[in-house]
Amino acid sequence: MDGHQSQKSRTDFELNPDFLSSMPSEIITNILVKLPFKEAVRTSILSSKWKYSWASIPNLAFKRYMTESEIIRAVDNALLVHQGPILKFELDCCQHVGFKLLHNLSLCGCQLLGITIEKIVSGCPLLEGLKVFDFVEHGCLHGCLVIRLQGFKLLHNLSLCGCQLLGITIEKIVSGCPLLEGLKVFDFVEHGCLVIRAPKLIRLHLEGVFTNLLLETPKLISLRIFLFELPHSDQDFGLANDGCKSKFLSTISALPHIEELKIGALFCEYLASGSIPKKLPVTFHHLKKILVFLDGTSKEVDAVDAALCIFRNAPNLKKLCLTVPSLLIWEEQRITSIPFLKQLEVVKVLGFEDVVSMLAFAKFILSTAPQLQKLIIDKDYINELDDGMGFLMKLASLSRLSSKAVIVFF
Repeated sequence: MDGHQSQKSRTDFELNPDFLSSMPSEIITNILVKLPFKEAVRTSILSSKWKYSWASIPNLAFKRYMTESEIIRAVDNALLVHQGPILKFELDCCQHVGFKLLHNLSLCGCQLLGITIEKIVSGCPLLEGLKVFDFVEHGCLHGCLVIRLQGFKLLHNLSLCGCQLLGITIEKIVSGCPLLEGLKVFDFVEHGCLVIRAPKLIRLHLEGVFTNLLLETPKLISLRIFLFELPHSDQDFGLANDGCKSKFLSTISALPHIEELKIGALFCEYLASGSIPKKLPVTFHHLKKILVFLDGTSKEVDAVDAALCIFRNAPNLKKLCLTVPSLLIWEEQRITSIPFLKQLEVVKVLGFEDVVSMLAFAKFILSTAPQLQKLIIDKDYINELDDGMGFLMKLASLSRLSSKAVIVFF
């Protein structure tokens, strides 16, 4: 019986001349990752399915049997056509490596053996985009990256996450990138004042810890800032490098062309330190979208005031996304005359502290926004209410200034 099955298997194999092409992709990948990279590329001649299978293997290893010119050409070509994540990049064949044709480099959750990122990037004269996330460099702990680079003259986009900067600050890195248009820096700690001087920067995303922030980015149109913790003392909360007492005047008010703003509650609280001007020296005529997280606790009344200051100076705001704080600021006279209400079209509620505050906010928005089209509310919060149906009935009974206004649940 066993002999008959064995004979049948051999017959089936002989009747299928393209047996290699019928192999599952997972098996092909498992085979390729066990081969030296040069041999993995050579498998492209086996069949049509194998032709580009090597381009998606997660481990790239370039060994000593290749000459320096061969390694440069091989790495250039491999990175240009590679698809998917690179989990391991091993290079131990030469001292000086350059990827002369590379325009974009992404190292996410990657492990480098035999070479440093400094050596890689310094050999990429045409590099325009660089992402370094959860990076592992030989000899460094996970998430710890040592950067001593002086700048990238052609770089347009830079993303750094979980990187330890030794001997250099974010300010120095950015100042060495004169063409930088997009900057993302996550999980960082900057002692003292974080200074971003980038005349061409249009997108900035910061998530980390800093004591003070000074922005000199006249062309910035998109800003996202989430502060992980506030300074621990009044001294730490001290003046920025320009000696300005108001955080608004050294950060938010320095953005005349801002179009999109996303900020967390702690950053709002940071902005409120010092003083909150009733009227900023600049009006955000281009600001169309704001997302702000307001926890609304008694300790964060100033954070709410900081958010209101931004609203007051955004007369053309179209979309507002926020968490509704428990503070009933929507019933107070100080907010009823805010000019952003005239153009507001979409309001999205990301969460609310209690039913009373949510109803007060909904009543305020529906009764004072003449161009409102949608009030969007997270249905998960409603499902958790004891009297969800009663809440919905109260929402439906609220009067609406705009004839186009509808309440939508997502």
